[in-house]
Amino acid sequence: MPNIFELKLTAKNVRVLYEADAENRAPYLGELFFPNVKQVGLEFNLIKGAQGLPVALVAANWDTDVLYRDRIGFKELNTELPFFKEAYKMSEKLRQQIITMQENYATPLFNQVFNDVENLLDGANATVERMRMQILGTGTISVAENGVDKQYNYGFNTQTQLKTESTLWSASGAHPFKSLVAQLKAYKTAHKKTAKYAIFGIDAWNALLQDADILSYFEGLSTPLLAPTDEEIKAYVERRTGLTIFVNEAQYVAARDKTLTAVNFYPADRYTLLANVDMGETVYGTTPEEADLLSGENSNVLGGEVLENGVAITTWKETDPVCVSVKVSEVVAPSCPRIDEITIVKVL
Repeated sequence: MPNIFELKLTAKNVRVLYEADAENRAPYLGELFFPNVKQVGLEFNLIKGAQGLPVALVAANWDTDVLYRDRIGFKELNTELPFFKEAYKMSEKLRQQIITMQENYATPLFNQVFNDVENLLDGANATVERMRMQILGTGTISVAENGVDKQYNYGFNTQTQLKTESTLWSASGAHPFKSLVAQLKAYKTAHKKTAKYAIFGIDAWNALLQDADILSYFEGLSTPLLAPTDEEIKAYVERRTGLTIFVNEAQYVAARDKTLTAVNFYPADRYTLLANVDMGETVYGTTPEEADLLSGENSNVLGGEVLENGVAITTWKETDPVCVSVKVSEVVAPSCPRIDEITIVKVL
């Protein structure tokens, strides 16, 4: 990585340094189900799909006009992509310290400045993952902060797609593995296809790890295994069910939460069944900052940059007090045309 003291805090340099450090950031689970795409503008089509069953062609007489098929089973909901932005300011005092210090003393301070900016960019990615996991964990997206209160309805049917086990996995006499198998059969009946993927919240997964039926299997082996590892149990469940299991215990801190309370991206008390890994896309629109760049009207002293996924970085200098500000913004939301294929099961 370049010596950060030799660089100015410009949007271009922030982008270069952040992208150079990409290998140290693990991808979020949601990126697997909703890969990033870029579009121009703010319009967002929430396309609600049917069950994906083929529709037979209509019969026709010879030498007659062809009939055009409507998009039967699909409902298109037009809305706008949500907008997120936040900035960091390098204060007049801190800037003066960096300028006047010798390089070996100023470098740690400048590294701290870049870390603060990097936290904004990491926050942009966390914001997107929160929305992806809201779809997979609740079926809807809610953005309620800083005076914004928007609900994005993808057509998820809470009556048929959100279930609660009659015997919770924490209750005496519960059989988590058997109830999972029963839900897999119900999924196939409802969706006419087999669930191949399961996303578990951490508490639901821990409850499955303690299932007496699973533990008795390992105890009954020719060479008894009295304390199987989590990975051994996961391999057993995957082999018996045909599922690929993801356990999501990643966390974030809500915007502007000064208590820094950790929140699970995916709700801890449930799991989600899916037939496909391709659930939709993470759609990035055009931020006002990017629109300025595209039109050539950006007048910021230090300029703007757009990361590959569509997150915009803008830097500018203020004359009084003398300071440099960095803003990170994004216009983004996931699409989910396979919303009808999601089944969420609350177990705790």
